[in-house]
Amino acid sequence: MNYEQFLELARYRRSVRKFKPDPIPDDYVTKILDAAHYAMSGANSQPWEFIVVKNPETRKKIFEVYRKQDLNRIYHIEQQRSARYRHPAFNVAPEEKDMAISMIASWGDAPVLIAVLADPRKQLGSVAASFADISVNLSSVCLASMCHLHMMIHLAAASLGLGSQRVDVIVQEPFRQILGYPEPVRLDTLVPVGYRAYELGPPHRLPLKKLVHYEKYDMAKYLKDEDFLKYLDAIHALGRPGYRVAIGESKG
Repeated sequence: MNYEQFLELARYRRSVRKFKPDPIPDDYVTKILDAAHYAMSGANSQPWEFIVVKNPETRKKIFEVYRKQDLNRIYHIEQQRSARYRHPAFNVAPEEKDMAISMIASWGDAPVLIAVLADPRKQLGSVAASFADISVNLSSVCLASMCHLHMMIHLAAASLGLGSQRVDVIVQEPFRQILGYPEPVRLDTLVPVGYRAYELGPPHRLPLKKLVHYEKYDMAKYLKDEDFLKYLDAIHALGRPGYRVAIGESKG
């Protein structure tokens, strides 16, 4: 693969929020996880495990828990912000709450759901400075390792012509009851995988020239506190089409 091919793959990879129910080949899932487990991790600690969920009833239970518990909580927390600065998907009138939730989570038809687990004990393979209270949370090293893993998952899925979404979770116990993972293992994210049910527009990113400094920090590019709200306006404008396209209100 040359750079142009890699860049095309990176641009093709998008967060997909609605999937066709069509099954995907079993070996596609194996290929995704095989590629993912080559992700870099602190001291090669590899703190991840996976549960592949294909059973329709189990997937339905997980999807309902996410919508009714995680997203419901997120929605009400987000309403504490002024409307201008809410997450783009949650900047809706109270009577449109269900629409907001659909913009975030319409992945219930995805034929495969990958539950990505993190075992914080495995971070003990890294340097002592990375240790944290493993009964409460993960250290920054373990979190970084999990982030490396996720990018590999989504790029691998995209390389197979599939769509995927990173679904972060807040609550643990309802998912623990469904999936049966023990303490201190935690559900890091859910990754629905399948064929895209809609066409996405191009990815929206800030201009690279605004993000790169040469030799030393360019203070002309420093985001002053008084300009930060303008920055939020800009990134929300960039992200809004991606959420609206999932419910057919935009071309992305």
